[in-house]
Amino acid sequence: MPDTRYASAIELPPYGYIPGHGLPHPVNDPAGHLHATCDAVHAPPLAASMRAALPTDAASRQRALAAMLTANPRWRYAIDLFNGGFYWEAHEAWEGFWQALGRTTPEARFVQGLIHLAAACVKIREGKPAGVARHTRRARELLGDPGAADSNSHLGLAPDSLAAVVAELAGHAAACWHTARAPVVRVVAGDLRIVG
Repeated sequence: MPDTRYASAIELPPYGYIPGHGLPHPVNDPAGHLHATCDAVHAPPLAASMRAALPTDAASRQRALAAMLTANPRWRYAIDLFNGGFYWEAHEAWEGFWQALGRTTPEARFVQGLIHLAAACVKIREGKPAGVARHTRRARELLGDPGAADSNSHLGLAPDSLAAVVAELAGHAAACWHTARAPVVRVVAGDLRIVG
């Protein structure tokens, strides 16, 4: 488990879901760890009025959005999920932000890159190296240069932490992570960090 939690008031799930590994689907199965809260999971994480109030010029919009997201408990929790090895759950959490940000806006495409990072980690747990490579490649396309110094373009994530995670996934060598029976397994050593 990482040393830093960004939304420590929100409890982490009891297991990290891996498709086809015998654990209940978190949302669809009544025994799933998100089943009772599935309405909250799929509720828009950003109010439409907040999005409408964002500045129109790109640099100001990115600064305002980065500040808005890093203060958002659901955004912070999505980072906790990823850092804790709950990759499927992080994917789901980020998907709500992707949709709320308009799916095709530059900010939404960045979040889509985070979704692909989480999907690559799920593919590691599934033992599917071709899926790891495909999702990592797509994440790199969507995230742009994660090592760039402007954290506002990274929606409040520390660029060096993002670059380290992307590099680690890009250098992934097939291993037997998928055979691990632990309820949660971290497959990347790096953590995503919020700036500041």
